[in-house]
Amino acid sequence: MSKELIKKLGFNRIKLNEPLSEHTFIQAGGPADFYYEAKISEELKEAAKAAAAEKIPFVVIGAGGNILASDKGFRGLVIKNSSENIKFSPFDFVEVDSGVNNSELITAAKDRGLTGLERLIKVPGTVGGAIYMNAGDTAKSEFFGDLVETVAVLDQNGEVKKLGKEDCGFAYRTSRFQGSGEIILSASIQLKQATKEEIESKAKDVLVRKMNQPTGPSMGSIFKNPPGNFAGKLIDEAGLKGKEVGSAKISEKHANYIINEGSAKASDVKALVDLAKSEVKKKFGIDLQEEIRYVGEW
Repeated sequence: MSKELIKKLGFNRIKLNEPLSEHTFIQAGGPADFYYEAKISEELKEAAKAAAAEKIPFVVIGAGGNILASDKGFRGLVIKNSSENIKFSPFDFVEVDSGVNNSELITAAKDRGLTGLERLIKVPGTVGGAIYMNAGDTAKSEFFGDLVETVAVLDQNGEVKKLGKEDCGFAYRTSRFQGSGEIILSASIQLKQATKEEIESKAKDVLVRKMNQPTGPSMGSIFKNPPGNFAGKLIDEAGLKGKEVGSAKISEKHANYIINEGSAKASDVKALVDLAKSEVKKKFGIDLQEEIRYVGEW
């Protein structure tokens, strides 16, 4: 089976036993049996179809911003989505591949006098991840899904479908794609015209409000905010700021972040995630829900 997969995707394109620590922001995780970078949308589709045909488990990742990969790695094919097409159309519509980096899209839109994407400033990752998580500016309740008109996906039967916004199930930090098994290929979004000064003012506002975000290798926010509360506040009040397991540490700057301080294992990070959940449950009776994505054998 593996020989056929390599033949289909190219022996010079597939890497064997590739450390996932090199492809995630938290810099932790073991090896993937097979690793393939899809540079265009068509390659993304073909890789998924090839793996399915050979009955090889596969997972698609973007920039690896909110992923925790197991120390045991992934038994199958990891497809890194690096598709990068951006097309600006009349009436402020933008067709964008799911592998486009958020920061690149923000800059490209700003250069054309288009606003709306400021909500993704300091949200690491790709457009696909922003759709999957409905990422955005929680403080202002401005999310990426609000901009979406349509999303093109590869379904589990290998067929390409186009979904309207109303079909995407966007809500706070969620979308239909978290449970549908569909692969996000691209999206059509609508922005608005604005002056350079207006765009810069919105960007500055976001940056100022996000100054409390810690630096260093992390996965961004670990938990969704419970209704009427804040995950970071609850973890702080549970006395866990600065708590360490191995080289993983709950940030002293913002308790909803876990930082890799050097050579943290994924199991160290997971231990802190589990500790935060149990202590907050014990003290406040609140169940924290992760917004990070687990990959591999746990």
